[in-house]
Amino acid sequence: MFIIRKYSTIVILTLTILIGIFNNIPSYTQEDNQIQEKEKADATKLAHSSEDNEHNKTSIVRDSVTILLQDAIIPGTDFLHLYDSTPSHITNGHVALKVPCAADSNSTIQVLIGSAPNMTATTLENIPALSTPGEQCLYHVDLIPGGNVTTITDIALKNPTEDEIEFPPTSSVVIGINEIMEGEHAHTENAQNTTKSEHTE
Repeated sequence: MFIIRKYSTIVILTLTILIGIFNNIPSYTQEDNQIQEKEKADATKLAHSSEDNEHNKTSIVRDSVTILLQDAIIPGTDFLHLYDSTPSHITNGHVALKVPCAADSNSTIQVLIGSAPNMTATTLENIPALSTPGEQCLYHVDLIPGGNVTTITDIALKNPTEDEIEFPPTSSVVIGINEIMEGEHAHTENAQNTTKSEHTE
């Protein structure tokens, strides 16, 4: 009887020690999962960082468009859409506009810039050497985001008056784009195309 109790005590002590040892052994599966989660998080951060850099990347381009306005008509309070760079944003460029003007070299025509439908009338800079007050004047507009216009993708001519405007011979507009930046819509489209490509493969 004493021997049985002795062995029972030994067995209980042994089991207690073994349980204690196993409880102190780290869970390698749990550690592996934690490592994998950390690696995924790091990869996600890196991807977002790369996307942000790509999103903010400016590209040097040279796109020039000349539009002859002779005989074109813009009805009262209407507009003529001239240029759309979507999904890219214009970061540097200019507009040269030759249109009818008053004797004081002012024109009723407005150049609208922005991202449609949010477009703002710009200030026309008169070029006296190439203008004939009372007939037609040449104006310059810089296409550089700033102030109320933080994004430029669209350019338009607007007739803010109630009367229609018909452009005479040699009326024209020249749009020159020097720099563009990839916009968020392009980033989204690229991501969708990449996903579609991966699913196809």
